[in-house]
Amino acid sequence: MGEVWRAHDARLGRDVAIKSLPGEFARDPERLLRFQREAQTLASLNHPNIAAIYGLEDHDGSPHLVLELVEGETLGARLARGPLGLETALEVGSQIAAAIEAAHERGIVHRDLKPGNVMFSGSGHIKVLDFGLAKVDVDDAPASDSSQLATMPARAGETVAGAILGTAAYMSPEQARGKPVDRRSDVWSFGCVLFECLAGRAAFTGETVSDLLARILEREPDWNALPSAVPARVREVLRRCLRKDSSARPRDIRDVRIELAEAALGNRTSDTARERSIAVLPFENQSSSEDEYFSDGVTDEILNALAHLDGLRVAARSSCFAFKGKREDLRTIGERLDVATVLEGTVRRSGSRLRITAQLVNAADGYQMWSERYDREMTDVFELQDEIANAIALRLRGALADEDEKSKARSGTKNIEAYEMFLRGRALQHKRGRFMHEAVQCLERAIELDPGFAEPKAWLADSYRLMSTFGSSPYSEVMPLAKRLAREALAIDDSIADAWATLACVLEQHDWCYELSDRYWERALGLEPRHARSRAQRALWGYARGNWSADKALTETRQAIHDDPLNDWVIAMHSHVLGFVGQHEESIAQGERAHALEPDSFFSHWNLVRAHAWAGDLRQAIDMAPALLRASGRQQWGLGVLGWAYGQAGESARARAVYDELEARSRHEFVAPSWLATTAAGAGLTEAAEHHLVQSVQMRDPLTLWGRRSPFWIDVRKLERFEAITAPAHRDHSSEASGLDLLR
Repeated sequence: MGEVWRAHDARLGRDVAIKSLPGEFARDPERLLRFQREAQTLASLNHPNIAAIYGLEDHDGSPHLVLELVEGETLGARLARGPLGLETALEVGSQIAAAIEAAHERGIVHRDLKPGNVMFSGSGHIKVLDFGLAKVDVDDAPASDSSQLATMPARAGETVAGAILGTAAYMSPEQARGKPVDRRSDVWSFGCVLFECLAGRAAFTGETVSDLLARILEREPDWNALPSAVPARVREVLRRCLRKDSSARPRDIRDVRIELAEAALGNRTSDTARERSIAVLPFENQSSSEDEYFSDGVTDEILNALAHLDGLRVAARSSCFAFKGKREDLRTIGERLDVATVLEGTVRRSGSRLRITAQLVNAADGYQMWSERYDREMTDVFELQDEIANAIALRLRGALADEDEKSKARSGTKNIEAYEMFLRGRALQHKRGRFMHEAVQCLERAIELDPGFAEPKAWLADSYRLMSTFGSSPYSEVMPLAKRLAREALAIDDSIADAWATLACVLEQHDWCYELSDRYWERALGLEPRHARSRAQRALWGYARGNWSADKALTETRQAIHDDPLNDWVIAMHSHVLGFVGQHEESIAQGERAHALEPDSFFSHWNLVRAHAWAGDLRQAIDMAPALLRASGRQQWGLGVLGWAYGQAGESARARAVYDELEARSRHEFVAPSWLATTAAGAGLTEAAEHHLVQSVQMRDPLTLWGRRSPFWIDVRKLERFEAITAPAHRDHSSEASGLDLLR
């Protein structure tokens, strides 16, 4: 819609760019208004990655924009010669995202982001241009607004089809349909630009406009076109940006920019680390189905042994086990887990004999780097796991000069039955919900068989803590027991990060000893920096009790996902934190991702219902609740979120019915007072809500810490005595429990 000239400002002695609106366009009121709006938009923006405006002039009845002259070439011209390198692409992407972020903060949506509107200087500096289609408050724009359309050509001789193709390739699905767009349309366009920077080809192509738009609306980009060097974290960012449903994309491009910046930093330091990285896939059980836990245990012990090798990065267990029973391409596994090598194997038991085969494979090309078969007596299982781990270490790192550097699997137990009961109990605990009581029985049996076996004590401690947190057992009974068992485990082996994490949880959520709990979280992460459970849990509760900022909490949960990218629980915790800080659309998207990874997980299922409820999608949450209640046996967390949703929807009679059910159950089984307070307040039962709030504090209900920030307590916080009643929960009680400090 305009022509751009290079010019010299004689008064100030500088070169500038002048954008002119031709005379025939200057007589078109709509184009004139759009041109003036571009001037006003640029005048409101001041960012190093956005070309500046110096003035708006009128000459012979035609307007002219006086703009910053940006030397270099368009990003489109640069990409015509091929893709950018990974590091350059991430840097370019971060700068473009920063420019769009600045515009969004001013309520401005670009709506025409594409390589042709990005200037690429010789030094690598980026400038975003052409805000001619930008619009303020686009949520209110009518669908018929002609400014929703793609940029049309201004140069003579260029075909309309060619110009529409050039822009349409970066249109979001909603823009292609002619619907109103908001900032998430820019997120889509940004994803298209970043994809092209990495792949050297457009994310969507077509011979005609119709073909192109159909592919945007119906097909995924060719993800295989991305170079194998693109980290899994960057691939995940691209997938989120290019979701067809705008509500499933990141709402804020700021989050995308932060992800890219962190990925770029990690990439600069991980090139050599990637060469010494490994995923240990679940070893295939070739014996009876009852030996499934044993084969998983072999995998776990080898994984644990490798994790203690300096200089070797090992993919998290939860993410590795996401591939259990699946025949995935090894290149895909390597990309998704961001590792260079993959270990596969089989386990076969026959009487007292054990046969294990293992092979180490290069994830990029499937080349077998090493393989071995081991035949041993069952009594040698722990030494065998250590032997396999050391063989892998030798292959990946060369000969280890110092014997002390070699991997050492935990000695664990010499009692094979105790070992098997521990493995079975741990597997059941992972499932949560109705499996918890059986998990406890298995872990207790393992300890009975070998009282000196530390790991079942650590996992039993956490099982009791979980039973308390989810309200199935009174806090006064199981929290002290969890604390005692965790300390007993650490007395045997103080390197068990899970035991430190359980202690931190109990001290924070029940004892309210915040100084001590913070130190124990640090100890857990010091022992295992990639311990995603500790990182995510610390972030959620740190924000909930008010001593962490939203940015800090989200940075930590994103890091937890980076460390364990296919762990549904970690992703659900990230979704939970997003809900706490008010980023509801992204919270729903992450909740859906977690639930899809593990549909049988109670927490992931509950979290998705919660995400919809907190986002104000009350009818959706209410409609989803019956399936959650059926799957969980009407678990009180499920009833709690349903009762709260009824209350917020104004359905007080149904909210009262939920409260009545929980209150009736509390007469013959334990029900968390925090959920009783939530549902009573939602039903308008002020006196009952206050009574249960007092109980929540007196009983040290872990969910009391949610009080100041959780939407679930929006009505509870309106109680006149709320601050006075909850004051003890927000005072650090560490000094009262100094005898618990194991780090002195």
